[in-house]
Amino acid sequence: MQIKIPYLNEELPLKALLDILKFEGGQSELPDSKPLMNGAVGAYALTQTGAQMFEHSFSGSVLFGLISAALLYGSTMMLAKFTGGLGGRFVKTLTALGAMGSVAALVYIALHLVFAIALPPPLPTGKLLRFLLFPIVVWTVFIFSWLYRHIKVRTIPSFVAAGVYVILVDMILSPLLK
Repeated sequence: MQIKIPYLNEELPLKALLDILKFEGGQSELPDSKPLMNGAVGAYALTQTGAQMFEHSFSGSVLFGLISAALLYGSTMMLAKFTGGLGGRFVKTLTALGAMGSVAALVYIALHLVFAIALPPPLPTGKLLRFLLFPIVVWTVFIFSWLYRHIKVRTIPSFVAAGVYVILVDMILSPLLK
């Protein structure tokens, strides 16, 4: 009798995720797996929660993580509706968006810790960190628009969709949930 453990008996999608990080591949190489999608979106919610812990209360951070994950799901669903569907790639697209959003949040957390240790407290650390970590926000827009381009959304609408999502989450929702 063979024991089947999901994702341990089959090849992990790490190569596909690395190709997306390098802007060399798309989500079509990912497996069409709802548990993987749920894991990626859950990881996105968890890492977004962790990224907000530096400046927000615990409850505000958890609420931010849950709302941002729900907005990611909802915005992808709306994009699918307005573009005539994702060609059967909704699960793969949401998996890739969740995974790349998690990577961006982890990089944000790591750099936040490095800069917070390097900058002494009398400096305006919060404002300085937001300025220094802004390229991660821009990178998130680029990676999300890259993924949208791989589902046959034109260039300008993909940048607009990614930009609106990132602005809504990082610049509007984040200050509201302190």
